[in-house]
Amino acid sequence: MGAQAATTGATVASPKRPLNARAGAAVWTTSLRTLPDGTALSIDCQVTGQLIDQGPVRVTDKWDRLSDGSYVSDAWVRRAQGVQIPACGQATTQAAATTPATPGAVASGAIPLKTRGGPARSTIQYASLPNGTPLSIDCQARGEAITGTMRTTDLWDRLAGGAYVSDAYVNRAGTPPLCAAPAPPAAAPDTATGKWVSPLPGFSARPGFRTPTNPNHAGVDIMSFVGTPIRAASAGTVLEVVCNIEAGHSCDQTGSASVGGCGWYVKIQHAGGISTLYCHMVRRGTVQPGQHVEAGQVIGYVGSSGNSSAPHLHFEVHVNTPPTAPGNAIDPLPFMRAHGAPIG
Repeated sequence: MGAQAATTGATVASPKRPLNARAGAAVWTTSLRTLPDGTALSIDCQVTGQLIDQGPVRVTDKWDRLSDGSYVSDAWVRRAQGVQIPACGQATTQAAATTPATPGAVASGAIPLKTRGGPARSTIQYASLPNGTPLSIDCQARGEAITGTMRTTDLWDRLAGGAYVSDAYVNRAGTPPLCAAPAPPAAAPDTATGKWVSPLPGFSARPGFRTPTNPNHAGVDIMSFVGTPIRAASAGTVLEVVCNIEAGHSCDQTGSASVGGCGWYVKIQHAGGISTLYCHMVRRGTVQPGQHVEAGQVIGYVGSSGNSSAPHLHFEVHVNTPPTAPGNAIDPLPFMRAHGAPIG
């Protein structure tokens, strides 16, 4: 690694099944390979990503970037006592030690240019650099294609500190070399999961996934009007069409905050081990268990059945399914953004 040696004394702690090394800091990114229990790891640095609460070592949102550019959750990594891993924004790259840096400057106009943890806009943001900020570029990695003020390109410039900026917004005199081990886009969706769309196009979700005041809220709420069509977020197979409510109540009546349950809901299984859940429908969904649905197909209508004080859709995304459980629910908002279907 140049000036910053890779972490030593780190091994995979995954006794039941191999650990996935992924393209980014979340379980919905592409699995690049698997690492058996006890595999020695060479870790360059850490980024903040998806919180993992089912690892055998720790509960953490830190992901370790390995020397080949892939990521593993630190929840599944055992390290020697006293070993500390630097944040990726502080890491020194191999290219910096072996190749003269290419000078450049930010050319983003009135909007500052964001530095990120990988060559994609969906990766963690480190800092904002005003127009004209000098840059020291170690090398370039291929990632998300961007149209900027200088050019349209899928090349991202890895800076001396280990962060990335899109070359579309960089004014430079020379041409940096390609990075020896470029990191894949850190939140690129697995193409096996296909097209994704918002379940309620035109309506915005309240950021409400497991908030401090409601830590058991495993989804987000999209406020709408009774009767608004709810659409399948992606192609898949309907698993359940169920009335989930406390005894003594009916899903065909308006619910309230004092009533427990999801009301009328539909659950869909998608490719890649992903499931979605759609709650509080006004009446039974329009699809049947076992039915195949396409992305954007109407599966039901907005209501306020079950534990609901106003018409809305409670929308959940689960990974590593089946089955769905609180432990494999993830925040739908960054997931949908990463899959090209932001809500709102």
